[in-house]
Amino acid sequence: MVIFGIIAFIVLLCLSLAVAYLYFLLFVGLLGSQTYAESVSDYDFLILVPAYNEEDVIRLTLESLLRLDKTGRVDITVIADNCTDSTAAIAREYGVTVLERFDEINRGKGYALEWAINQFDLDRFSAVAFVDADTVAEPNMLREMARSFESGAEAVQLYNGFSVVQNTALSNLQKLANIVENIFFYKSRAILKLPILLRGTGMAIKSGLLKNHPWHSHSITEDVEYAVNLLIDGVRIDFNANSLVFAQATSSFDQAYSQKTRWASGTFELIKNKMWPLLKIGFKDARFDLVELAFSFLLLSRPLLIYIAGTAIIFGIFAPGGLNYIFVLWGLFLILLLILYLLTGIIFISDKKAALKSLLYIPRYGFWFLLLQFKALLNLGRIGWKRTERKIDE
Repeated sequence: MVIFGIIAFIVLLCLSLAVAYLYFLLFVGLLGSQTYAESVSDYDFLILVPAYNEEDVIRLTLESLLRLDKTGRVDITVIADNCTDSTAAIAREYGVTVLERFDEINRGKGYALEWAINQFDLDRFSAVAFVDADTVAEPNMLREMARSFESGAEAVQLYNGFSVVQNTALSNLQKLANIVENIFFYKSRAILKLPILLRGTGMAIKSGLLKNHPWHSHSITEDVEYAVNLLIDGVRIDFNANSLVFAQATSSFDQAYSQKTRWASGTFELIKNKMWPLLKIGFKDARFDLVELAFSFLLLSRPLLIYIAGTAIIFGIFAPGGLNYIFVLWGLFLILLLILYLLTGIIFISDKKAALKSLLYIPRYGFWFLLLQFKALLNLGRIGWKRTERKIDE
């Protein structure tokens, strides 16, 4: 069974390097800070709000956008995409521009954004901001985007967070994981000037860049796909944690199912479609930022790393001699480190008791998410976009 031992050793060694890198980013996020000069220029923003049957939540989104601190002229436009409810009518009540689109063939957020962007003369705006219709923005959103532009970035992603409306173990666990992702992954990468990915909402792109790099991304991870293309072309994307946009965390497995399936499928598609091209370009052109970005795709899903550790343990059990005990303990130690990595997010949670209680939910959540990821892998490329239900359970 020597082959099992070799496989276990290689997997555990690579995983150890990945975990060490995560902890390096963690300390950068904890100890580092982002500083920006005050914006000295006026920025005229076009804010696009893609919406699909969001009548239950779009009022909160628009109210938050109308309260934004302005850096110049602001034009808010709702894209009512294939809506069959009153989303468009509600948006008109707020006096914003509403574009209605009906296309049963080219469905999805990516197509809707491309269609809407083409309706505008981008020369009239300094930048285009994107805010999902189930998202609430902090008042300083535009000001922080402008400060990122002033720092030299051509695109910016803000802190994309969760709010807990219904206090369940699942919603608290999601909030905990989300804090870790924003502070210990994206903020750290911004401090280190590493490549940043766009995340769909709470992001902005300079109009000139959008003209030179038209939006042609239509996959279920259209935001990341577009960002990767920008990064390959050497465009700087900033992550600014000084402003936050947030959506309501899903509170039950039924609510989370479509969202998590889409995210899992999107992660696998990124690894399949983008990892090797990035590595090829990175090594060929000595672009080690792209090499780092390719490997970072494997770090986007911490549960996936835990499953890889579990698989290595299984291989390690069949290793010859006393190596099996070493491999099993090694794998368990890595799993413990990944759980502790998640725990550090509690530093930024006010209700620490609820957060700690949610950790008891990890085994059940882990098993559910494992089955979900298997489904996403088996149906790779065939999972489309479906809105996430966030109604409070009765």
